Amino acid sequence: MPLTTDLAEALKLPSGSANQLAHLGRLWHAYVWLEKDTTTATDARTRICEAVNGQLATAKIKITRGFQAYDPVVRRGRPKRYVALAATMSGGTDGGAGHATAIIEWIKGSRVLSALPEAAQEFVVITHFAELGRGYGSELDALYKRLVEIAQTGSAVKSKALWGDLATKWSPVLTYKEDSSTDWDPEKDGDTEMSKD
Repeated sequence: MPLTTDLAEALKLPSGSANQLAHLGRLWHAYVWLEKDTTTATDARTRICEAVNGQLATAKIKITRGFQAYDPVVRRGRPKRYVALAATMSGGTDGGAGHATAIIEWIKGSRVLSALPEAAQEFVVITHFAELGRGYGSELDALYKRLVEIAQTGSAVKSKALWGDLATKWSPVLTYKEDSSTDWDPEKDGDTEMSKD
């Protein structure tokens, strides 16, 4: 389908919902991230940014391109890292269980984006739009399971620790340098066929 049709379909979904942001993130991935023609990708990026920003205007969150032209960035002022958002959300007396519960309700469609605390708003736009735009669609199930675990621990200390773990170990949060450092290198491990000769 052409981008115009795909955007129209996305904009029919409830504004700022998990389904809408995920749909728009997938469009970014298809039309911007994977597009080889930079002219087409630039036009798509502009049109998708305008569509998303129109849906996020009341939250005062803006989508822009990152250092790499194909990389979506979520901003409310300066972009925030997962570690900072997790620290904010887990800073309360419940260790962040309430934030996790609110995000789960938003994912299920029983809470609107504007009813989430600011840090949670930024977090969900990053996880449901930007990360899908980067190709991490398969990671949403893992995120949901982690949020349920945080919400149901019954311990502020455990909830806080789980937020910290999510902010440092969930696949999409890793920087290129961190992610590539975990790649297997047979030369370093000495586990090559040539080393056995």
